[in-house]
Amino acid sequence: MRLSRRSFLYGAAALTLMPWIWQTAGGSLADPLRPWRALLIGINHYPQLTGVPPLGGCLTDVELVKNLLLDGWGLADSDIRLLTEQAATLDAVQETLGVLAQAGQPLLVYFSGYGTLWQQQPALVFADATTAGEGILPLAALLRTKGVQVWLDTRFSPPPTAGETLRWRFVPLQPVENRGVGSVPKDHLLWADLGVETHLNGVPMGLFTASLSHYLAALGGDRPSATSLMYAADELRWQTGAEIHLVSDGLPANAPLSPGFDGVVQGTSHDRALQIWCGGLSPWLLAHCHPHSRWSTADGAAIVDMTSFNGLMAQGVSSQPLQVGDRLYEQQRRLGKNLHLHVALDTNLSKIERVDAINALTNEEKVAVLNSSAPLPDVVLTKSETVGSYGLEWPVGTLLQHSCSGTNEAAKAGIRRLNPLLNALLAQKWLTLTLNPTSSQVAVCTTLEQISPTAKLLSRQSPPRSPNPLPDVLSTKLPPTNLETPLTLAKGDTCRWSLYNYGDRPLNIVAFAWDSSQGILLLPLQTQSWQLMVAPGLNIPLYTWTLNRPCQWLKVFIISSPRPLTRFSQLSSHPSHSEPLLISGEDSLALVLGLLADLSSEPEGNEFCLDVREWCTQGFTLRVV
Repeated sequence: MRLSRRSFLYGAAALTLMPWIWQTAGGSLADPLRPWRALLIGINHYPQLTGVPPLGGCLTDVELVKNLLLDGWGLADSDIRLLTEQAATLDAVQETLGVLAQAGQPLLVYFSGYGTLWQQQPALVFADATTAGEGILPLAALLRTKGVQVWLDTRFSPPPTAGETLRWRFVPLQPVENRGVGSVPKDHLLWADLGVETHLNGVPMGLFTASLSHYLAALGGDRPSATSLMYAADELRWQTGAEIHLVSDGLPANAPLSPGFDGVVQGTSHDRALQIWCGGLSPWLLAHCHPHSRWSTADGAAIVDMTSFNGLMAQGVSSQPLQVGDRLYEQQRRLGKNLHLHVALDTNLSKIERVDAINALTNEEKVAVLNSSAPLPDVVLTKSETVGSYGLEWPVGTLLQHSCSGTNEAAKAGIRRLNPLLNALLAQKWLTLTLNPTSSQVAVCTTLEQISPTAKLLSRQSPPRSPNPLPDVLSTKLPPTNLETPLTLAKGDTCRWSLYNYGDRPLNIVAFAWDSSQGILLLPLQTQSWQLMVAPGLNIPLYTWTLNRPCQWLKVFIISSPRPLTRFSQLSSHPSHSEPLLISGEDSLALVLGLLADLSSEPEGNEFCLDVREWCTQGFTLRVV
């Protein structure tokens, strides 16, 4: 079946970090960064590369990283040099690198633009590049710059998928004999190769830059930078339904960042109106936040009513005067109930097939058809060339095998057959919008362990903003995070989630799972109920699962709330056994919406009004082979 052509999507974005920076800066990103200098390069247009389409998100990426350095890490404007568009020629970059390197300070170089494979070596493509190889710089040459740390959102190999759903940051300047990335320099700390951009909340940007910057800003505190990378890889796997590879080789385990934040005031006026940079909030979430969401200062003294969101910027009105540079934190998340599942059409569908599919999908109340490649879709509608059956890719990397039938069908019949799965996909989109690992203040820690065939600790999550100190019993060091591959277990392995309520209130717990080979599952947390109440101070096994089915992607959502989950209980029957229960698309959507109503302070209105401090949704992404 042709459907498998997108079955593998490589990497996060190209990112290389040199170890020298930690050796000279004392091994901690919490050290004052003012001695640092930064060179940020972003190029959308390449006028001398005939036929090469312009990129769209590179200048957004540069602005995002600049704001992260200014607002999150304490650099001043004078510490940062920008080279963008036609100013970013090879000569200008080399000259600027020479001047900055002579200062003897640690140097961060960020590049967002096209990459290539030149003479089987990874190379950056600058604004004056030609097909003859002029205007490019081998990555190895850049890494020879003394004291440099390099972040790259680009790609050095041909993309693994075709089509227009994503825009890849790779340009072939000469025939490429193989699909490898050439010889990567040995002295890097992290390496990846995604280099892909799309529109998030209406603004083009690189997926990796958007995700990693969000976590570097939001986690903060004593959270190591490795945690930001882990969350970023997990988020990209989940949002793309694809393989993400971050290769880690010696990243320091304890590299704390500055205190986390969700937004920073960038402009004020006499009527207390604010311009706010929202780089600490997930760009996938920003696209769905409604006006009148509420943020606050860390002490809660000033409340900011958000009036609009535009890309990574927002406007709001504060209850008290604030100053430029003041940090803000998400407090109340408003989500409109008219959420749609965004469906893109495979570009290889014929014109007649596309028209028929659009006509069929317009009859689906909760579906919105994307007619352009600008936004990242939730799912892609495609068709088997051999059988003629319609199916779904989630959204670009994983074929949902159970979405295909074995017979030829018309678009109307195919969409009608796929309707339950579309509802299940919308249910998991709602679950994703409840994720709040960086903003929750619930004192809960959830641990994932493998029980058999060998016992080992796999993952542990707890909200960094909880006012309750993390108990000493949870200080056990986790094994090194393998960023190169997703967390993978074998069919027949047994794993267990445990939960520790280290707060002072009882917590009501429910657990969903999204299985890309089945749909939405409910996990029975006790014999007669899907819910479990955990008293303060208890550390208990939550659910033990023997994984008897292979699954490309399995996401387990653990939701903890001091509120009673009454609507969820009314909509769910009692468990009849201890195995996860597959629920139909319509039932899964009703259950998830019932859960959101339980969490909302305004369950009857047109929006869910969610106090992010008062519940915690934690997500664990893994594969079963």
